Amino acid sequence: MISEELLAAFDEGKTNAEESLMIIKSIAEDKNLQEEYILSKKLDAIMGYDEEDIDVIPMTAMAADSEGNLCDFQCERFILENRGIAFDYSSLPEEAKENRWLREKGTPLHSIGRLLEQRNLIVIRRYRAVTDDICRALNAKYDVIVVVDNNKLEGVDSQDISYHAVVVLNISETEVELYNPAVGEKPAIYSRQLFEKAWSEAKSYMAKVKGRDFEYNPRPIDLDDVELSSDLIDLREAIAENAHEVWADKRQEEGWSYGKFRDDEKKLNPDMLPYSMLPESEKEYDRQMAFETIKLMKKLGYDIVKRNDTPVHRELMRKINDEESARVCSCGANIFLDQKYCPQCGKKLDWKTFL
Repeated sequence: MISEELLAAFDEGKTNAEESLMIIKSIAEDKNLQEEYILSKKLDAIMGYDEEDIDVIPMTAMAADSEGNLCDFQCERFILENRGIAFDYSSLPEEAKENRWLREKGTPLHSIGRLLEQRNLIVIRRYRAVTDDICRALNAKYDVIVVVDNNKLEGVDSQDISYHAVVVLNISETEVELYNPAVGEKPAIYSRQLFEKAWSEAKSYMAKVKGRDFEYNPRPIDLDDVELSSDLIDLREAIAENAHEVWADKRQEEGWSYGKFRDDEKKLNPDMLPYSMLPESEKEYDRQMAFETIKLMKKLGYDIVKRNDTPVHRELMRKINDEESARVCSCGANIFLDQKYCPQCGKKLDWKTFL
C-alpha cells in the first residue's frame, strides 16, 4: 500500500532507489493509484506546484498580490488560533515558503497541514473521502480541511475550476458550516448538496487534524455492591494512617515541617502532624482511598484474612480507640495517656505538660 506521504516524497524526489522502484511498479499495476497520481499532479499544478525558486516576501505583499493563493495558509492559521496554540504570525509565511509548502500559485495538496505538523499536531490526508468521513472526524474532535471548487461553492457559473481550501466546522442534513478564507473570518453557511458537488471536483480531498493530547474520561470500577466486615474497616484505618505516614516521611526528607499555614517557600504544611491529630476532613481523604482499595481487592476476587494479632495491630487499635487523647512527644512520636515512657525515644512523660 503506497501512502499519500510516500507518493508525495516520490513526487519531490525524496525517496530512495528501493522506494522509487516500488512506487513505479505500483503505479504501473494499480489503475486507482495511477488516477490518484495523475490527479495530484493536475491539482498541484493549479494549487501551487512550481519548480522555480521564489524569494520570500512579506505576508502583506503576498495577500495584496493574490489572496486566493493563501487559502490553506489561512486555514492552518485559523486552526492554530482556535486550538490556542501560540505562534508567530509574521514568521509563518516565511517558514512555509522556505520549506516549499507555500508556492507562488498556492499550496500543493500533499503540503496541506505541514505548518500544523510542525506544531505537534497530527495531520491525516486522503483522497476520495465521503461526507460521513468528515462527520466522524468532527465528532472525534478533529479539525477538517477540505479542497473544493470555490466557483461551484459560491454558485459562480464558470467552466474554470478554482481549487480552494476551507475548514469544515459543522455538517447537518441540509447545510455545511465552513470557515472560508475567501469570504472572511466569520463562518459561512452553504447547502450540503452544493458543498458536496464543489468538494467532488477535487476528488473529495480532505486533511483531518488532531492534537497529540487526548480527552481522559475516568471509568472506575463500580464498588457500591461490596460490603466490608468490621475487621476490614479496621484495616482501612491502618492503610489510611500508613499512607499519611509515607506521605509525611517523604515531605520531611524534602525539608518540609509543620506550620499553621501552608507556605511553599518556607516548606511549611499544616498536615505535617501525626495521623491522629489531623482534622477529620484530611483523614477522610486517606480513608476513602484505603476504603476503595480494599473494596477493589474484594471485587477482583481476593480474600483478605487476618491470621493472628500482632503488636503493630494492637498499637494501631489503641491509636484508633484513643486518638482523641493522643499527644506528640518532642521526638515526634505519638504518645497516649496510659504510657509512662515514649515508645520511640524512651523519654519519661510528664503528662502535666500536655494537659
